[in-house]
Amino acid sequence: MRKTFLVILIGLGSLLSSVWAQDYSFSNHNMVPFSLNPALAGAANAVRFGLNYRQQWPALGNKYHTVRASYDQNFYKQMCSVGVAYSYDNMAAGTYQVNEFDVVYCHTFRLKEHFFIRLGVQGTVFANFRGGDLTFEDQYDPFYRDAVHNTMENLGSDSRVYPDFSVGGAFVIDNKLTLGVSVYHIGEPKNGFMDKPNNVLERKFVGHVSWFKDLQYKNGLFSRSDLSSNYLFTNLYYQKQDEFQNLLLGVGVLISPILAGVTFKTDFDDSYVPSFMAGLQFGSFQACYVYDLFTTRKKKNGSWSHEINLIYVIRVKERYPCPVVYW
Repeated sequence: MRKTFLVILIGLGSLLSSVWAQDYSFSNHNMVPFSLNPALAGAANAVRFGLNYRQQWPALGNKYHTVRASYDQNFYKQMCSVGVAYSYDNMAAGTYQVNEFDVVYCHTFRLKEHFFIRLGVQGTVFANFRGGDLTFEDQYDPFYRDAVHNTMENLGSDSRVYPDFSVGGAFVIDNKLTLGVSVYHIGEPKNGFMDKPNNVLERKFVGHVSWFKDLQYKNGLFSRSDLSSNYLFTNLYYQKQDEFQNLLLGVGVLISPILAGVTFKTDFDDSYVPSFMAGLQFGSFQACYVYDLFTTRKKKNGSWSHEINLIYVIRVKERYPCPVVYW
């Protein structure tokens, strides 16, 4: 355990000095409103509030925590949507903390009946903080297990605040099939505590597909103005950020009030993560729990993570209402 803890601290120390950065990631972004694509803000066609919490690798003493709170709303007559979100990422027991403030605008263009294009833009302010004592690789002597040297690293600052911008687009058919792409951190802003050329937040590319099948009504969701009580959903997404890449395939079902699903995620290298989701829906409120089981080629049973996702929607009555789906 101690060896693992030291390795993570060394890695984090390297992250802070050379700063190759990677965004936080949830097990299933469909449970985290408009986190994959700014063009998905307002996709529920309602006022939506989301609260997401993730605890990763709790077996280690330096737990990793991520919290995200969001609000988004669709304005039916104006064919646009807005959203705001706040994310807090706490790594290695507060050694490295990231605060992210997002504001999103999305506009919808009607191509023809049931066919739409959604374009979104996101403005972000990051506030990164360094806390606690760090142990760097140059402090270790090969003949001793403990740090015996003083580090030559000079971080210069304990905080960094910087702006960021992202864009995305999605093609939507009947709110049942969605195909989208997005690009995050377009300008690759400097995010390290030292001014070095490679201290940047790498540009991230995302592609995603989701599909929903109503299991309750023969005429589909568009024959109703309220929530469907029974539906099947599938989703696929791929994201790449510098050397890191991630592919997820998931399927789930809602048979009111029971929500269940399973996903499989891989980085194409050494990580294979099956996830299991279980939850409940009561009217406009939905709550679910997600369990990740990390597996690798070298070790069949690795660490794990826990997630709690809460979503609440307020139905906005329109003359020609769209169906409300959480995803």
